[in-house]
Amino acid sequence: MVTLDDIHKFSVEEGIKEDPRDEEKIKENLEKRKENYEEMEGKEKEHYDKDRLENPFDDSKVIYGGDKEVEKLAVGIDIETQDLILIDRLNEKGEEIDSAFGHHPEGRALANLHRVMGLQIDTLEQAGIPVSQAEGIVRPRADEVKKGVHASNHPRAPRTAEVLDIPFMTLHTVCDNHAYQFMKKYLEEENPETLGDVVDSILEIPEYEWSLDYDIGPEIFTGSKENRTGNIEVLGFTGGTSLKDDLIDKMVESGIDTLVVMHAPKKQIEKAKEKNINIISAGHMPSDSLGINLLLDKIQDKFDLEIFELSGFRRIER
Repeated sequence: MVTLDDIHKFSVEEGIKEDPRDEEKIKENLEKRKENYEEMEGKEKEHYDKDRLENPFDDSKVIYGGDKEVEKLAVGIDIETQDLILIDRLNEKGEEIDSAFGHHPEGRALANLHRVMGLQIDTLEQAGIPVSQAEGIVRPRADEVKKGVHASNHPRAPRTAEVLDIPFMTLHTVCDNHAYQFMKKYLEEENPETLGDVVDSILEIPEYEWSLDYDIGPEIFTGSKENRTGNIEVLGFTGGTSLKDDLIDKMVESGIDTLVVMHAPKKQIEKAKEKNINIISAGHMPSDSLGINLLLDKIQDKFDLEIFELSGFRRIER
């Protein structure tokens, strides 16, 4: 018997293996959490999310029904209230879907999205940006994200899953770590000369070729096809969400010429144009699908599961 908890635990272990940070550093962070938990008292300790003591990815959680057996898993980029209702409707038609896996966080996982953003300090440092500057970029943005999601209706999707009795989990940074490591290694091996070559190389990846059917494939946001790539860095693929435009100034100082991202905010694109930094958006949905697929290959190799594609996700096996 395989439960959602089993799949989640295995996925977290695989996410740690693909994490840009050293495993010892992750263990140290978990030990600090345990120490802080032991010092808590009263209601704060009573309501503490104990999953945080073993799972370093605060945006990747079992939302409901972790002890339920899983045979057919619905997988989607966004599994929200309407998608859970759709699953219930599909089951009325005989699909026999017994659980759901959404990539983007919901419930407590979304409320804690800001907590995973510290990971980006490490990816920026690895890209050549001094750690003090990386912290100055990431920490204010994480605080902004924390405040931005605070007012959201976080109980809605978890309560829907509970009412419909659909076991439900989200795996965000766990999947994004896989996509980040894959794309970084892939572009290093491809060694594209121009921005056009970068786009052509990315389109050789099946998830990105498929995304062209919906016009959401890779795009050059700043620069031109003929521009030479120079020093390429893959950033913003993991660690919660995108950073602000102050990243661009630090890229200039660190000698980075071309940025390959999942997506980029408007002000970041404007600053990149001003500073002559190239930005290529690989595409949000296909990049998320890539990370999910890389993880699902491992999950299906270990567990006997059937996958049902939903909500912007396309299953591609390797």
